[in-house]
Amino acid sequence: MLVARLEVWGSMDARGAVRFLVHRETTVRGMDGRPFDAMVENFSRTGFLFVADVALPVGTLIWIGLSGAGAREARVVWREQDRHGCEFLMPLGRRDLQRAFRGQDAVLAELEARLRGESIPDESSL
Repeated sequence: MLVARLEVWGSMDARGAVRFLVHRETTVRGMDGRPFDAMVENFSRTGFLFVADVALPVGTLIWIGLSGAGAREARVVWREQDRHGCEFLMPLGRRDLQRAFRGQDAVLAELEARLRGESIPDESSL
């Protein structure tokens, strides 16, 4: 009998993708090319949530910079005041997911190590 335990650092979104909390600044561009600053609160391979001083209508196509993984095209799928939920037109691949917002590399490496049964030092002991 094989018994496994999977721990995920983040939450699962409605589409079944792990959502990482990032709270990182980035640049978003509307299809008119004008940039504006935004704070990405979280992201997954299928989408992200950003906060910005704009009110983009649902359906708006945008480009978002993923510091470390280039820029990607996305669509606004919901909005509440200055919060915008977006989906990538093409889900992120594993390499881009690891590189996006530079910091998920360590999280994914730890997850893989834990799945292999390797011990990971507790952050409080570092």
